[in-house]
Amino acid sequence: MSLATDTASAARFARRELRGGLRGFRIFLACLALGVAAIAGIGMVRASIQMGLEEKGAELLGGDAEVRFTYRFAEAEERAWMAARATKVSEITDFRSMVVVDGPEGTERALTQIKSVDTAYPLLGAVTLAPDMPLDQALADHGAVMAPVLADRLGLEPGDNFRLGTQDFTLSALLMVEPDNAGGGFSLGPRTLVRTDALTDSGLLQPGTLFETHYRLQLPADTNLDTLETEARARFTETGGRWRDARNGAPGIGRFVDRLSNFLILVGLSGLAVGGVGVSAAVRAYLATKTSVIATLRTLGATRRVIFLTYFLQIGVLSLVGITIGLALGAIVPLALAPLLQSQLPVPAVFALHAQPLAEAALYGALTALIFTLWPLARTEDIRPATLFRDAMGGARLLPHWPYVATTLLLTAALLGAAALFSDFSGSRSGPRAGSLRP
Repeated sequence: MSLATDTASAARFARRELRGGLRGFRIFLACLALGVAAIAGIGMVRASIQMGLEEKGAELLGGDAEVRFTYRFAEAEERAWMAARATKVSEITDFRSMVVVDGPEGTERALTQIKSVDTAYPLLGAVTLAPDMPLDQALADHGAVMAPVLADRLGLEPGDNFRLGTQDFTLSALLMVEPDNAGGGFSLGPRTLVRTDALTDSGLLQPGTLFETHYRLQLPADTNLDTLETEARARFTETGGRWRDARNGAPGIGRFVDRLSNFLILVGLSGLAVGGVGVSAAVRAYLATKTSVIATLRTLGATRRVIFLTYFLQIGVLSLVGITIGLALGAIVPLALAPLLQSQLPVPAVFALHAQPLAEAALYGALTALIFTLWPLARTEDIRPATLFRDAMGGARLLPHWPYVATTLLLTAALLGAAALFSDFSGSRSGPRAGSLRP
């Protein structure tokens, strides 16, 4: 008989078997659906965060682009280059120092990450202070704002004085929201915000001191970032300048999200593999109840291929049902919990249906179902008509024929390769993206 004829016969038999309902396959469906749902849900959250980082890249960076120098300010020619290409430029310095407070019980000191800014800061977003006031007012006349945790640590309240280096400052307000904090990278202490020109007599920004300068650029809408990046790297690389733009506004967060999601997906794959044991056991238990049916079909002339295809198609349909349920759960749950997740996440996220993580989860589910059902299905070839009269399954071989073993090994390699490929591809997505500044 031809393969087409055998497949048609097997499809008819499988359809009749499926009329019996899902009895015996509840564990099968639960294991497969939960594993796929976990992987799909993790992928959906990861894709949502990545989209949020892309769309809010300029706000996270604090501008459309940034040129950063270490231990120095930009030279006059470098400032002129930036001013010629940007509609607005903001200069920021960032460094660590000690806040010193002279109190009745002695001197208190605490480490802080100082950000000194000019009058153009922030180019994008808004600083939120408590009590509410404009940033210009808070930083006027050697005023400063600092993170609440630092003020509490030192016992400071608005109106109190403290010292940075050799310069006295007055705490004007508490820093509640810093719009570009997410893209600022790692810091060792809570934030203190002051004017750069107020640090002139502090001794903290002298030659030989450790600080970084960030020049944030607000660019015209028709700026091509690829062209400008190439020009900037050619201009600043030799002088120690580093370029970053809104296409990758928070690279540290992007890498962290990628690594965490990859780890969680590997955990999900481990759970799916454990669930695969339940899938295999469910298939074995189901086929054990069908031994007499298979033996009868063999007696009536059904070939081994027809028997195998009958239950392969049946398990395949049920696997599709389990994968579909898992994909639905993995897509719906993150969307349903989107308001809660957005309020808890420290970075922006755009929750929507993302096709790629769902496709990845479906692929993992399909490969797992194939790997863990192929061997039990292969044992149907060992069922002979004599099984109607004695327990022929009791002497069945432990391993199926070599083609099934080879296919299982290939499927396992495909599953591991897909996990490695998608993990690497996910990590590469946090890099720069081509295109103009705005659509």
